[in-house]
Amino acid sequence: MFKYFLSIFVVVLMIGSCKKDQTLSTTPEVSFDNFITYSDAAGVDTAVDFVFKIKDGDGDIGFQEGEFDASCGADNSNLYIAYEEKNGAGYRPKKIWTQVTDITTNCDTTIYFDSVQVKFNQRMQYIEPPGNSKSIEATVTYRMDYISALILLSTQGRFQFYIRDRANHISNTAVTDDLLLSK
Repeated sequence: MFKYFLSIFVVVLMIGSCKKDQTLSTTPEVSFDNFITYSDAAGVDTAVDFVFKIKDGDGDIGFQEGEFDASCGADNSNLYIAYEEKNGAGYRPKKIWTQVTDITTNCDTTIYFDSVQVKFNQRMQYIEPPGNSKSIEATVTYRMDYISALILLSTQGRFQFYIRDRANHISNTAVTDDLLLSK
């Protein structure tokens, strides 16, 4: 009889200790993973891979090929990256003087010059949920090279970033570690 109760106790203990599957939120979550830098023979950084992780419960991350909103004022970006340069013990937005074009949903266009924060907003491609799952847990790598990005960056700074899924859910804003560049 003792062995019978002991067996039932062990089975109940095993069932109670099993983890239930976690249900991910339909609002995406991002977190910084790391930087991978590439240098030329002189030791000057020529490219950086910005690596981050995504979790999303309904698997609607990124745009599929040909998926584009052509309406006036449409925002077809879904990865928003803003750069801050190191300033003493703190950080400040890195700004450049550039031409800005604002287009309203009524197709009104305003063009002006302004000092704006350096941003690398992008259009991420569609990420296919694995198997029969709707949720996504993925690692994304975004390459910044000298021609398109590194020339704008300081020798030390960081990025703040977030994503938007196709249902317009905005993720948390994550902050990277410092990126140190050899220029």
